[in-house]
Amino acid sequence: MRTIVISDIHGSFYTMKKLLDEVEFNREHDKLICLGDMCDRGKNTKLVWEFFYNLQQEFPHHVVLLGNHEDMFNLAIKEARYGSNLSVRQDHYFRNSGLTTLQSFYPEATVETRGIYFKKFATEHKHLRKWIKNLPTRYENSDYYFVHAGVDFTKNFWNQTHRDMIWIREPFLSSNVKYNKIVFHGHSPVKQEPYYDEKENRFNIDGGCVYGGKLNIVVIDGSSLTVKQSAILKEDIYKK
Repeated sequence: MRTIVISDIHGSFYTMKKLLDEVEFNREHDKLICLGDMCDRGKNTKLVWEFFYNLQQEFPHHVVLLGNHEDMFNLAIKEARYGSNLSVRQDHYFRNSGLTTLQSFYPEATVETRGIYFKKFATEHKHLRKWIKNLPTRYENSDYYFVHAGVDFTKNFWNQTHRDMIWIREPFLSSNVKYNKIVFHGHSPVKQEPYYDEKENRFNIDGGCVYGGKLNIVVIDGSSLTVKQSAILKEDIYKK
């Protein structure tokens, strides 16, 4: 079984789909691991979320992790439903391009009407809301650790804070400390060649695809590790 790793898709569904086709992704026999941040910034979050949700419904061995953008969405929708007149979480989410996600489901949604559409989403897409709410924050196989943002290397991989796993940058990125396994992560976009960052202790596969960079897929096949990249993106360019 091959392991295929992707992260920080940010709504770029057609670009993701093209890369998966190029590596001949097999839903039944491969294991796809998404490191989070499927949503926001790009225009096709609805298609990305539905792809991974349906994939896991059909083949539960695939892995989807929580990113900080999914976490912001969870907090914003909770506030919209139960926070009375509060808007702190929604404001924070919308400062991080949350409107693009809401508009992928409801094109007419605006900043002013967001509360209405968060509540509509919670009712009309209850299956997605519950799925996103319950996404795990980390995964481990026999050879690697997987997480969205990174870890605190002073702690065991399974003894991390929620915030570090989905938000950390420093001191993680500059640390030379190593676990017994390499940590695969995204979250911190690499905006110049080679559009990924491979170190002895970690492998950052966030190529900054929504910042004029690339979307990356890493294919792990036994002891072989191959990086497949999209073209430099300005938008979800592979939409037909």
